Amino acid sequence: MLNNKKIFIIVLITALLGSVVFGFPAIAQEIRIGVLLPLNGKLAIIGDLEKKAVELAQEQINTSQEVTTNQEIVLMFEDSMGEPETAKQAMEQLIDEGVSAIIGGCSSSATFAAAALAEDKGIPFLITTASADRITEVDMKYIFRLCLPSSEQTKTIAALLNRRKGLRRAAILREKSRFGEYETRKILKVCRRARILITDIVSYATSEKPDDAAYFPRLQEAAPDLLFVFSKDLEATRILALCEVMELPPKLIVAKGKPFLNPLTFLEAQVARKNIYTISLWHPSAPYPGVGEFIKAFSDKYGIEADYHAAQAYAAMQVINDAVSRALSPEPADIKEALEQTEMMTVYGPVTFQSYGDKDRQNRPSPLLLEWQEGQLRPVQYMFCFPPFSLWTSSCFRPVLQAWQKGSRSHVARHGIYCASSRAIAANTLASVSKSEMMQYSFGW
Repeated sequence: MLNNKKIFIIVLITALLGSVVFGFPAIAQEIRIGVLLPLNGKLAIIGDLEKKAVELAQEQINTSQEVTTNQEIVLMFEDSMGEPETAKQAMEQLIDEGVSAIIGGCSSSATFAAAALAEDKGIPFLITTASADRITEVDMKYIFRLCLPSSEQTKTIAALLNRRKGLRRAAILREKSRFGEYETRKILKVCRRARILITDIVSYATSEKPDDAAYFPRLQEAAPDLLFVFSKDLEATRILALCEVMELPPKLIVAKGKPFLNPLTFLEAQVARKNIYTISLWHPSAPYPGVGEFIKAFSDKYGIEADYHAAQAYAAMQVINDAVSRALSPEPADIKEALEQTEMMTVYGPVTFQSYGDKDRQNRPSPLLLEWQEGQLRPVQYMFCFPPFSLWTSSCFRPVLQAWQKGSRSHVARHGIYCASSRAIAANTLASVSKSEMMQYSFGW
């Protein structure tokens, strides 16, 4: 029985002969890509956003490739429902449908269960969203992850605290929810490493009356140098407004939650002070090539704004398309080999799969640190989050450098370029700044 590689070669030769000898149009070779998402259940909202982004990318890829190649991406969707057993059944269905690779994965438990099956069957699985550390720590050779593992998502905050001196006392204001508790646990570890004392943890119920800000007197009494705010509800606006009138306002505020990624939250709170930061895995202001076009295309097609989940899914399609175009054949083993050699820029940032510590085939995108400045949320420009030094010569990082490089070589060296790593750095910066001096201004990996 002919395998996929032999069929691919026969079809390709036939198509070329038909096109050259007889003038027939070339026959497009279908490349089946599986998509594993929670289309129903508790995570259905995320699954729907990622499905939309994947379909948008498929449409753009196939349209752009009609003139240049004879490959067509065909998507096969299966619903994981965010449940391990359902995810395993969905993965089996995708494998039975003869897919060459699979993308997706939101719930970590469901993704881990499905990944084990993909590994067993030798099908490359590019994980978009699931962030549990163990997924890339069990030596699965066909499993790749685009998003950052959970344990590394506070690196940017840690870098910020290392830069800001004189922060000794901190308080946490959080909503009573799993989100508030989860973020609190992570930030406690960051403060412990930075030797910052947490003087109070204040919680508020999301069901409280709109006119009842019982937490405010406690914040006034705590008078922290540093305030962390974790809120995903409408209370975010009032929290920022109250911080404006505190008798001893914090020197620095770090807020996390969806409302803090919306400029309207800050405008409605009439925020005038500086040193208010928020963090996100991705933001529409991210300085990556194609972000503006992606946001517009997503909004025009679906009438909603793309979030980081959509950006992850769209980037996964960019990566898969790149791997398919470089692979020797649509065989899973060849696509896996191409994925291992990936070094490219996407709307989600630079992508290269690294092995370090306990992790294997793990991408390390830098979370965006955003500051409220002059009525806008702007990515902080002095942050460095380096991939390994060996990748500094990669041309895929050059567009980021060009997007941020506004000053002289010394300015770039001292203030940095967000997520910068490129040949341009080696040529323009390292020529006058030693590696040790450069790393003095760098953070992260």
